[in-house]
Amino acid sequence: MSKEEKVNYGAMWMWARFSPRRILFLLRMSWRHWRAQRRHRRQQRRINGTVPSILAISPTMRCNYNCQGCYSRGRPEDNELSTDELNALFSQAEDLGIHSIVLTGGEPLLRNDMLDLIAQHHRLLFFLITNGSLITADVARRIARSGNTIPLVSIEGFASDTDERRRPGAYETAIRAFSHLRKARAAFGFAATNTAANSSQLANDEFIDEMVALGCAVGFFTEYVPCGLNPRPNWVLDEAARAAFRKRVLDFRRRKPIVLSQFPDDEYGKENRCSGAGRLSLHINSQGDIEPCPFVPVARENIRNGGLIAACQSPFLRAIREQPGLLQRQRYACSLFEHRAELDGLAQQFGANGGQKP
Repeated sequence: MSKEEKVNYGAMWMWARFSPRRILFLLRMSWRHWRAQRRHRRQQRRINGTVPSILAISPTMRCNYNCQGCYSRGRPEDNELSTDELNALFSQAEDLGIHSIVLTGGEPLLRNDMLDLIAQHHRLLFFLITNGSLITADVARRIARSGNTIPLVSIEGFASDTDERRRPGAYETAIRAFSHLRKARAAFGFAATNTAANSSQLANDEFIDEMVALGCAVGFFTEYVPCGLNPRPNWVLDEAARAAFRKRVLDFRRRKPIVLSQFPDDEYGKENRCSGAGRLSLHINSQGDIEPCPFVPVARENIRNGGLIAACQSPFLRAIREQPGLLQRQRYACSLFEHRAELDGLAQQFGANGGQKP
């Protein structure tokens, strides 16, 4: 375990130290993670494939917001996976030893079956990325009772940047969601997209202190990738800004009682290697297509034909993993987006659906 990882765990225990409920949540998650790792090793040998540790799943691409620069805008919203199909997918993930599901989209809570499905799969830890607009006091209590869900409410810094990117009132909506979750004694956090426009706000002590005061246990920073409809190239961080932000995140980890994760640095590591394409993670869209990551809608397999094992044994994803150049990023936060032309060529070779161009 690296020094940075130890600091992260230390921050989590700082968050939990005054609450028996929080300590119990952490112990339960640690136990389930250990059990999942054992299943993961066994199943990887059994199926002769590569089982990811984390799945990103978009149960819907529908959303009640229209945020600028959203990577998922313009993607199909019909033919969503049914409740039974999602239930089967979660069960397969449990059996394969996958320990974490990131629910993204779209707005996952637009699906009325989402919280019931989550509650049925206690061996999984769900990170629910939401704009917070549908988190009422009752929803917050249901999330807290589930014992396996960490909602991450999207926020872009303070009110000015959040409302400008998302919609007027989005900041107050997020703050209200935090309040409901805190009163319900849920474990929760924030999710922020780091751009050239808001980087200074997110790297501010005042912002992190506010998130801690609101009760956030975790925070996820995702560096902006200019994909989807109406991309904003001027939001892409240059190397100096990227390095400066990383330095601030590491500093926060040493000083703040909150666990902070930063994409892409924490994912790519010192080897500068993407974890997508099934190496450690992959994305399943609302129609069941198995994609290398959320930023590149390219797929050969669908979980409706072969289930999750089809993803683990995918020759297309394996071919991506076997080309190291596709997994190395330079200018952008996502290497596969950066190498989209090569990826499309590979998709044509394997008969994959090239999806929507970024």
